[in-house]
Amino acid sequence: MKRHLLVFDDGSGDDLALQDFVETLGPGAKMYTMDGHVCFLTSNLSTSEISDRFLKLAGSRLFFVADVTASDCAGRMLGGFWEYMKRDRSPAAAE
Repeated sequence: MKRHLLVFDDGSGDDLALQDFVETLGPGAKMYTMDGHVCFLTSNLSTSEISDRFLKLAGSRLFFVADVTASDCAGRMLGGFWEYMKRDRSPAAAE
């Protein structure tokens, strides 16, 4: 599974059905939402595939998607965040 960072703006102000969006990302896809505009996604899809699927939902919103699978991370976050970040890591990614 790959880990992606998704960031988007308010756009027209309408709420997004993010859980419905995650369900379009394939079996085993998961999401960790930071503040409603920043999400981490876990999916087997490429960055461009996720972007294409989010475009259908985004409306007027500006957004970007980045693959952060191999990125090191550190900081002070809640335990649930670190559990999400550790989950679905392949043994090769953990080395």
